[in-house]
Amino acid sequence: MIKIRRNKTFLTVIVVLGLLFFLHGVKILSPLENFLLSLTKPFSGHLYSLGNSFNQSYSRSRDKTDLNLKVDDLNREIARLTVNQASCQEIESENQKLHNQLKFLSDHNFKAVVANVLAKEALAETGEQSQDFIIDKGSRNGLRVGLGVVSEEGVIVGQVIEIKENTAKICLTTSSGCKLAGAILNQTKTQGLTDGDLGLTIKMNYIPQLEKISPNDIVITSGLGGNIPRGLVIGKITQVKNESNEVWQAATIEPLINFNNLTVVSVIIP
Repeated sequence: MIKIRRNKTFLTVIVVLGLLFFLHGVKILSPLENFLLSLTKPFSGHLYSLGNSFNQSYSRSRDKTDLNLKVDDLNREIARLTVNQASCQEIESENQKLHNQLKFLSDHNFKAVVANVLAKEALAETGEQSQDFIIDKGSRNGLRVGLGVVSEEGVIVGQVIEIKENTAKICLTTSSGCKLAGAILNQTKTQGLTDGDLGLTIKMNYIPQLEKISPNDIVITSGLGGNIPRGLVIGKITQVKNESNEVWQAATIEPLINFNNLTVVSVIIP
């Protein structure tokens, strides 16, 4: 019984739809359709606007998400390239320093051991008037206490004060107690002993009053003592302390390079 009712309902729907299509085809329903269309037109326009706005908002959100992902990828790529660039610059800098070291040693026919600076000791850390640094070469490389250490430019920066099998401690020429036999490049080649002055400059005391020395005179190693060859530049005189009633005069010497930039040095083996 229920099945027969369902079939009748289905047939009724089919007949009604067919009738509507027929009436639509022969334009009989046109006035009614136009009336209904005029009633729904404001609502359909509003619905269309809402749909369009939603679609645009979704598109913008998706584009923003895609853009953020691209920005993140670009930032990661920039970071990677920056690290690579820094690494290349550091390698290039170290290679240039090594090249300069080897050229200086070759030009002066020096036998030397090239070493890397491993660590530095600041004044505040040691509690003393000294500035020492550690290099990665030691007794197994032929080093011994008293040897001179030069920078890539050929400036003597210190000497070996402690030695181990694979490392050595170097005192800077500006460190108190780091004494070098020096000579001033003036008319008389005045000789004396240099010593570090509070880790900042170098001083040369006990210079006879009769010796004529002036600011801008260059001070070199004198070669006395045998461990350090003659002619290595220690620094330039910046100040002369000369009192007429004193037996001696003194000179303040400034290094020609910044010791904070030392990364590669050479230990001269006479």
